Amino acid sequence: MRFFIFIFPILVQCIFIPISYSNSLDESQLSCLLEPSLQIELSSSVPGVVHEMNIERGDYIERGNKIIELNSTLQKAALFTAQAREKFAARKLARNKNLLDQNLLSESEEDELITEHQLALLLLDEAKAQVAQRSIMSPVDGVVVRRNVSVGEYVGSEPIAKLVSLDPLYAEVVMRADVYRKFDSAMNVTLSTVYGDQLHPGKVIIVDKVIDAASGTFGIRIEVPNPDSILPAGIKCQAHFERDPS
Repeated sequence: MRFFIFIFPILVQCIFIPISYSNSLDESQLSCLLEPSLQIELSSSVPGVVHEMNIERGDYIERGNKIIELNSTLQKAALFTAQAREKFAARKLARNKNLLDQNLLSESEEDELITEHQLALLLLDEAKAQVAQRSIMSPVDGVVVRRNVSVGEYVGSEPIAKLVSLDPLYAEVVMRADVYRKFDSAMNVTLSTVYGDQLHPGKVIIVDKVIDAASGTFGIRIEVPNPDSILPAGIKCQAHFERDPS
């Protein structure tokens, strides 16, 4: 009986010890992966046969640089015709300018001359646009990661190349739901990678507004400036936030 009395307070004490759950973040929750901020499957708006290809895998290309040119023989011929038609309409209008100024032509004749020249200008713009469609320019500063066609091949609706933008890079971090209110889109972050001890500054730009119910987690996107593409995409990193979110 004494033995039971002796251990009962201990049992009671153990039962009522408050249970606390640590909000500290373990290493796995701070790990991340550097990804391109933009990935583009580049396609052509018109079909055709490749006449010129200016890129290769691994090339860095600037916005506005020509990537590919399709055969444009017919389109250029149509452009020359439109240019000749516009010049003729302009000369015809100029020859009759004195008559127009002196009101010696009827309204119908004046309208016909002016309309003919305006239509010629519109057809010229259309022909120029059709020629321009045959040249595909890079929409971003980025790196070519895949080229799908070569000179002489037919281009349809399928992508002709894949481009990625490496400045900035994005790092995605998955966090537990219980630290959701610890983060905001103005928080500074420092990232370390497998390439030595150099640290790279970043900033939180997105905090997910929806928590995944199945895993009890949410995502954070970090923007990492990457001038001169010093950091490659696809490497693992560790995120160190400016204040302890635990």
